[in-house]
Order: sequence, then C-alpha cells, then structure tokens
Amino acid sequence: MPWFNYFLGTVLAAYKEFEERAEQIKPGRGAKTQIVTQVIERQSGEFAISEIQRECPGVSRPMIRVILEELRAKGKVEVLGTGRSARWRKRDNKS
Repeated sequence: MPWFNYFLGTVLAAYKEFEERAEQIKPGRGAKTQIVTQVIERQSGEFAISEIQRECPGVSRPMIRVILEELRAKGKVEVLGTGRSARWRKRDNKS
C-alpha cells in the first residue's frame, strides 16, 4: 500500500495547488468599479457614458451611472447637461 499512499498524497498536493491558483484568477468584489474608475481617470476633457461603456464592455450602463454618481458626490467629476446627451468632466481638485 505504500504506492497508494504516495499516489493519494500527490493528488492532494496537486488539488491544493489548483485551489490556490483558482483563487488568484477569480475577480474580487468591486472589480468592475475599479475598471470603470481607471477608465474615467484616463479621460481628458469631457466624456459621455457611452464612451466609458465602449471601453468597459462587461459593465452595464446603470452600473457606470452609479459609479459616476459616487464620484460626483465625492467631488471628483461633474456633469454637464442632462439626459442621454449629458457630458461628464473630471474636476480639478488642486485647490
């Protein structure tokens, strides 16, 4: 039975390594928020939600709106206009 014990030990070690690697691949909570925030940080000048949506295809329009509203509440972006044609702009917070 020593061969069988060796075989089981090898299988268990391989499974533990697989488990560790699988945890690293899984996106964590807030991954979409982080992606959208990074895209917004890269914007220069005015931008529309549709432009953000184009760069973040896996993120829904309502989710982008929620993130923009959070950033607006923090004073990091401002909205210019209303409705579907509204434009957004990063605020200069240097003062």
